[in-house]
Amino acid sequence: MFNRRIKTVSAIIFISFLVLVSALFYLQILRFAHYRSLSLKNSVRVIPVQASRGGIYDRKGKILAKDEISFDLVIIPQEVLDVGLTLKHLSKITGIKEKELKENYNRNYRLPFVPAKIAENLKAEDAFRIEEKLSRVTGALICSAPRRIYPNNDIASHIIGYIGKIAAPELKRLKPYGYSIRDLVGKSGVEKYYDVYLQGEDGGIQIVVDSFSREVSRLGFKEPRKGRDITLTIDLGLQRFMDMLFKNKNGAFIVMETKTGRILGLVSHPEFNPNVFAFGSNRERVKILMDKRHPLLNRAITCSYPPGSTFKVVVAMAGVATGALKRATSFTCKGIFFLGKRGFRCWKKAGHGYQNVVDALTHSCNVFFYNLGRALGAEELHRYALVFGLGTTTGIDLPSEIKGVAPGPLWKRFVLKRPWYEGDTINYSIGQGYLLTTPIQMLRVITTIANDGYCPQPYIVEEIEGRRVSKKRDFITRLKPGTFKLVKEGLFSAVNSSTGTGQHAKVKGLDISGKTGTAQPGTKGDTHAWFIGYLPSNRPKISFVIFVEHGGKGGAEAAKMARLMAIYLKENGFLDKNE
Repeated sequence: MFNRRIKTVSAIIFISFLVLVSALFYLQILRFAHYRSLSLKNSVRVIPVQASRGGIYDRKGKILAKDEISFDLVIIPQEVLDVGLTLKHLSKITGIKEKELKENYNRNYRLPFVPAKIAENLKAEDAFRIEEKLSRVTGALICSAPRRIYPNNDIASHIIGYIGKIAAPELKRLKPYGYSIRDLVGKSGVEKYYDVYLQGEDGGIQIVVDSFSREVSRLGFKEPRKGRDITLTIDLGLQRFMDMLFKNKNGAFIVMETKTGRILGLVSHPEFNPNVFAFGSNRERVKILMDKRHPLLNRAITCSYPPGSTFKVVVAMAGVATGALKRATSFTCKGIFFLGKRGFRCWKKAGHGYQNVVDALTHSCNVFFYNLGRALGAEELHRYALVFGLGTTTGIDLPSEIKGVAPGPLWKRFVLKRPWYEGDTINYSIGQGYLLTTPIQMLRVITTIANDGYCPQPYIVEEIEGRRVSKKRDFITRLKPGTFKLVKEGLFSAVNSSTGTGQHAKVKGLDISGKTGTAQPGTKGDTHAWFIGYLPSNRPKISFVIFVEHGGKGGAEAAKMARLMAIYLKENGFLDKNE
């Protein structure tokens, strides 16, 4: 009796299982096409709504970067049965070549459920015309999205930066902070450094569509949240003027408030048009990337060069601070300095004759600094290079700032595996040899002297969504204020004396202090030209650095640019503002 019951239950289970398998076979195999067709008639679609990035403005509220609404034609890959056939159909509707649509699809494809752009930045009338014809094209739709616009084109491009699609390594790093595969992120400049503030929070619309991609009902909506607006310290008018001065030249130009660290203007040439990366063609992007002048490099902070004679102010400060140099200390320049049998020349072949430190800074006498550098020794030169911040970053709020090289005997031993020679010390004394500095580091050097021993940290961003950015950390040398008197006298004389190397920077009625520099580049071509300075001399308000790649002598073109800049600052009220 018991065995019969077991057999009965087993038979029932077996028959039930057989019926279930048969039903599954019928539904999933024999009737697959029918039920798949029915399922496609209605489906849920999530349409992402991209958030606008925060705007970027200059100190007076002038727009440097903003978002505008654009229209894109996209394909949702998982909803398209035959991509090739769909693209062919869309080519007829849009008038865009099928090859171009295919290239865009392949380039923008990320994941099956992520819309892939095949035509972007459509005019409103074209977008509406195309949308009317999409009812029979499954998986294709017109989406509105913000488009980044840089209304001033290449002006201030190295400050503002540009945006691009998030790369896989970036997504891995930023995903915990809410970033997604669809996001556009900052790639350089303020766009990159402050991306977390500029980046908005995307929203989305959840809708039910039929087999013709027509909306049947709306299930939900999450409103996007715009990114935060940022106000910079720079003045667009000054920025344009500095850019004009640098026309057809390569190099860097920075103007900063001496007491606050606010960057009023920062130019790196050649510049680039960030609009190309926002909505330009691949051909335009490749042209910038392959340009042998390397326009994407921010020469103000990411390139280092020998500072030449501008480094003499550090050597002079080392001499005064260590007691090796007094006002009465002098050397005679006959146009050449001998170390053993090797001769090191002054730039003036006939020599400068008797020179004290003020004279030597006025005339940029190499022989004076050969003697002083040798008396100080390599270790002291290295120590005071570090005292004035060389070999370290300034901390400016822009990405990719480099440290440069402040060499010394130990550095050469560990890095180059070679001993330090006395000839290295002689070259070091005039800013040549292994010493490499960035323009912004030399700006810190001259500002530190102008302020008798300290330099506020340079910064670019003043406010984020109306809130002031916290105060930065000052750079302090801890040298006594009186230590700077002799050097400052020499810097004043360099511009205002009739024999000074910086006399081309002189402006009637405005006292300017500065130091020229002419540096051997280590490669073929003309020398690099430097000019660093501050104004007015008695109560400094503005510090600046001008660096012209292969620009010849610092006392020529660079000094003339400093003069024109000083006139602009005076005429436009930059020197009248209260500290």
